Amino acid sequence: MLKKLARKHLGKIRHRKSETNKYDYGNVFIFGGSVGYFGAPLLSAKAAYRCGSGLVHILVPNDLYEKFPQTFPEVMVHPYHKIDDVGALLYKMDAVLFGPGLNPYDSRQLEILNLLLSLKKPLVIDASGLDFLKQILPVLDDGSFIVATPHTGEAERLLDTDKPERHLDMLFDKKMTVVLKDSEVLIAQRHHSFIAINGNPGMATAGTGDVLAGMILSYLGQGYKPLEACKMAVFLHQKAASLAEDKYGEDSMMASDIIESLPDAIKSIK
Repeated sequence: MLKKLARKHLGKIRHRKSETNKYDYGNVFIFGGSVGYFGAPLLSAKAAYRCGSGLVHILVPNDLYEKFPQTFPEVMVHPYHKIDDVGALLYKMDAVLFGPGLNPYDSRQLEILNLLLSLKKPLVIDASGLDFLKQILPVLDDGSFIVATPHTGEAERLLDTDKPERHLDMLFDKKMTVVLKDSEVLIAQRHHSFIAINGNPGMATAGTGDVLAGMILSYLGQGYKPLEACKMAVFLHQKAASLAEDKYGEDSMMASDIIESLPDAIKSIK
């Protein structure tokens, strides 16, 4: 049964212990970025930190490394040329996001995705990463550790249908969790589904999906189960967007305004 997402459907945000360190709150990785789309993984990274991640890494192809803007000092940026360059790093991760700003024509990315699937660590697949997911979907057996986060257009391409909300069984059969983004957001597994209706028109701007993907990544890295991580992230994403709308108005909102409103959104539900 489809339920309207509300505060009562969320678990508790975990409190930090007094004796603790950054490794206790998730070591998360983001594969993303290409010429013209460097901002996408940076938005995801900053959103992950605002939701409590201890360490956030961005991995970019080595030919783009020197062009990548080092504007966010808390993020660690790593270059790679081939799959062998990243394997050792990935064994240290708690969760990974694959896709924001990624070049969909870079054949290396299919190898990267197959490696990520073999590790079975919590995995968010977003944006261009969904194009690579489509290629391996027929042979994927167990996607229980995967969260797919398409907007409606991406879902249409992924599922080869103009009515993706009616064909999500193709992903549920793989045991995936799905966040289908539109003016309302559907969060679903096969036997559990929620609809989040508290967004606003100011969210219809570049980068808001990257912010949400980074938030889901953060909660996965902190140990939340996929459905719980998605509910928490979507609820707070819409709450922060409401606060940003109050401050800037829906015409002037940017994705980064949602990130800056996350601390107040999180405090409001703790």
